[in-house]
Amino acid sequence: MYDITLFTPQDMAKCSLVLRHLGRNTASMEASSQKIVNYIYQHFCDSQTGENSCALVRLFKTHPYGELEDSLQQSARCLMNGHPPAADMKCWTLLAAAGTEPQWNSRHTAAKNTAIPLVSTQLVAQMPAISEIIRQFGLDIPTCLGIEPERFLQLEPAVLNIFHVPEAKGSPFIPEQDSLILPYQIKSVLGFGGLLRSGSLFAVVMFLKVKIPQSTAEMFKSLAVSVKKSLSAYDEQNVFDNPRNANNSVMNNNVIESQLLDFQVANLIQLLEFSEQKMLRQAARFQRTIDKLQREIANRKKKEEAFKASQEPFTGIVNIPQDNIVPFEENQGI
Repeated sequence: MYDITLFTPQDMAKCSLVLRHLGRNTASMEASSQKIVNYIYQHFCDSQTGENSCALVRLFKTHPYGELEDSLQQSARCLMNGHPPAADMKCWTLLAAAGTEPQWNSRHTAAKNTAIPLVSTQLVAQMPAISEIIRQFGLDIPTCLGIEPERFLQLEPAVLNIFHVPEAKGSPFIPEQDSLILPYQIKSVLGFGGLLRSGSLFAVVMFLKVKIPQSTAEMFKSLAVSVKKSLSAYDEQNVFDNPRNANNSVMNNNVIESQLLDFQVANLIQLLEFSEQKMLRQAARFQRTIDKLQREIANRKKKEEAFKASQEPFTGIVNIPQDNIVPFEENQGI
């Protein structure tokens, strides 16, 4: 288990290793996603009490409307006021959830709107939670909606980031204040994710009952790499659970294993590059610290030398032999 208030790089490495392998032996991206949110919900706990640190964990993915199952398409249409949806319209889709309440442990019952249509750049900009996730991930709305595919191709390997709201209560980026934040005493919200090769954006969002600083949140960028690895094998096929996927899971096992190996190689390379970049940033910070200390030491030496030089005129006075000192008395006598 991991105490997020005491989360260390060693904890991050252990958690990352587990998440990278949760995509194995599953029939769909949805099944892998459910494993991921279950693991996070169950294993992030208070080290003293054993209480879950998260009230709720969700995993979202943008997905074309035309490829959604019927129930998700219906959810999207309910928000479109009768306007006909385009088949390639992206929808902010809930793939998996795990949490305190029983209904939170299935994507079918975890939220009122399980597929939110991302109709246009203007409308997405008015959705505070989604637009802020996009912004904090270092993206722009047109890229996420597929309006600028050439820009996406340049960004996809590099975009793995976090979404952090240190103070959830009263935050304009968390609209579920009355239904979630206040009744369940959510202190911070932390998300992490990035881009998949298909052009989809994925995000794991943790609603935490403890407050965490930015330094802790930054470590979850590494977990984004591992979650991407688990989801990648099903990025363009078998996204949602259905009986056919379950029945064919054994038949497709060799194909899936082959795909997983291919994605594993690609993602391990990406993880290595990500780690190298992180090491370079840490080395740069370390070098800046050393340079600062060296400047401070040099300045201190200069001040000491200047102080010594200023004291030289007084050194001769202090060292005058006692025989050469003549005392004067108050009555002006010698």
